[in-house]
Amino acid sequence: MTEIGKIGKPEAAYYKDKKKIYFVRNLYLPQNATDKYKSIFSRYWNEVEEHLAKLEVAGKISKIFCESIYMAGEEAMKVLSAMNIRLEQIVNKKIDAGAVLLPLESKEIFGIYIDWYNCLALVRTQRVHEAIHKFLDETINERFEHIKSVLQENIKDAEAALLIMRDEDRKFLVLPDDMEIFLVTPPAYDDLLQFIRDSKSEKEFWRID
Repeated sequence: MTEIGKIGKPEAAYYKDKKKIYFVRNLYLPQNATDKYKSIFSRYWNEVEEHLAKLEVAGKISKIFCESIYMAGEEAMKVLSAMNIRLEQIVNKKIDAGAVLLPLESKEIFGIYIDWYNCLALVRTQRVHEAIHKFLDETINERFEHIKSVLQENIKDAEAALLIMRDEDRKFLVLPDDMEIFLVTPPAYDDLLQFIRDSKSEKEFWRID
């Protein structure tokens, strides 16, 4: 996976005919977010938009995929808006430029994944924790096999796709060698990580509900 904010002309020519995924870490804005967090959050998404514009010299985004989205059309946009209005704005701009938002998840598998994840957060005993984690791990494997197949089936040679997903889920994303993945890491991301490390709890910033 290439961590890059922009591509020069020589590199762009190399990637022109390849399948490309621009990976953007999904971040959320908690209701009780501080002014400092809101400022970093806003700057992060502004910089993401700038970096994507620079990346598109290697290929204009034609497909968009986002975690939690198993529906299409207006329903999908409503979920995006509830999830992150700033992300919805970016996706809308890409759609206006000719891209299409496609379902990434399986409704059934994603529902089971959320149920097991929520169960795990409630248990207090080690034995139950281990039992639930076993089911959760199995569902994670199912989920990412489905995601892999969706990306394989929909991204063609020379196409570029935008993929939005939590950073901690990236380790489960295993794709074929013919797909080039670019990790979008704007400067504000490091500031955000530092802010979260300095906070008492990280849960609100990395939620999946």
